[in-house]
Amino acid sequence: MLLHSIDKGLEAATHHLGADSDWVDVVQHLESARAVVKGSGPGGDLRKFSTARKPAILRFLLGPCCNVVSVRKDQSIKLKEEYHHFRNRSAYTMSAFAGLLLAGLMRAKALAEAHEQFTLTPLLIVGTQMFLCWLLYFYTASALRESVLKVNGSHIRPWWIHHHYWSVATCMLMLSLPVDSPSVVRSVHTFLWWAVLQGAVIVMQNRYQRRRMYTRVALGKSSAMDVVGGESSAAAGQLALLYPLLFMLQGLQSVIGVQMVTSNFNSFLSPEGYLDLEAKESDLWGSRGVALAGLCMLYMALMNFRGTVAAIVGRARAKEKALARIQVLRANRSQGSPHWSGLAPAGAVDADKDK
Repeated sequence: MLLHSIDKGLEAATHHLGADSDWVDVVQHLESARAVVKGSGPGGDLRKFSTARKPAILRFLLGPCCNVVSVRKDQSIKLKEEYHHFRNRSAYTMSAFAGLLLAGLMRAKALAEAHEQFTLTPLLIVGTQMFLCWLLYFYTASALRESVLKVNGSHIRPWWIHHHYWSVATCMLMLSLPVDSPSVVRSVHTFLWWAVLQGAVIVMQNRYQRRRMYTRVALGKSSAMDVVGGESSAAAGQLALLYPLLFMLQGLQSVIGVQMVTSNFNSFLSPEGYLDLEAKESDLWGSRGVALAGLCMLYMALMNFRGTVAAIVGRARAKEKALARIQVLRANRSQGSPHWSGLAPAGAVDADKDK
């Protein structure tokens, strides 16, 4: 609540700064106050001592009275580093696991078309179920870890945690579908392709953004508890590679979702299976489940796209505001104003270098 009030006051003071140089001291004091609240002062991150509402998954799994706040800064940093290691290990596991299953299913399909034996299809089906169980663990653990980091001062947008909830629901839905359903078999192939690409994108995020994150923390543009993610900022050269990969992943996810919905939507039009059990030879449950999973995939793709675009727009606006501040400071300096010295924040200096 205190930080929100400081941000509102800083926004109003910055608006008046362009017209009146007397607001320079006000802006400087508000920026110093915000930095102290976020952890630049001797007391560390003061947001930890506020009575903020805990994320839903922490209240649901650990209860409302469980305290996961780490007062010591070194312990909080260890939590963040362990999250990065977990994310990196999981990305390699995801790509390798999904890639092996995909190669096995393609081999089994080729052998079946050639009327060969030993396609290992039952083992591959079990492996796919195990992969879905692992994804269930991964998304649940990611939601828990990110919620703990958020409580300890990390800047994580709410959607990136809610995205894990939707992913957990999608995995649970796919686990409940019959493995011999033709609709499920068709959707598994495209889903595995998407999982391989998702693991590769996570690896690229860790590789390109973690190095930049240390620089941003040193410049004061990011908190020491900020984590790598799809919404993180990076250098210009890194964005040219990372954001196209993110948009490619989101586009593939939306295409998969549309295919899953359009190819199985007609199953909802049949009255069979709603009030009574469907016939044994019917594939209604598999088709309807795949369609619902496709809707979840499509929704997550659209929201991920929205979050990524919001990050790009926010980064551009922040740089624009920093450049505007630099112009005001230069104007005050040229007029000999005593207020300009020492005001430019690290973000503004960095933006001036980029320019």
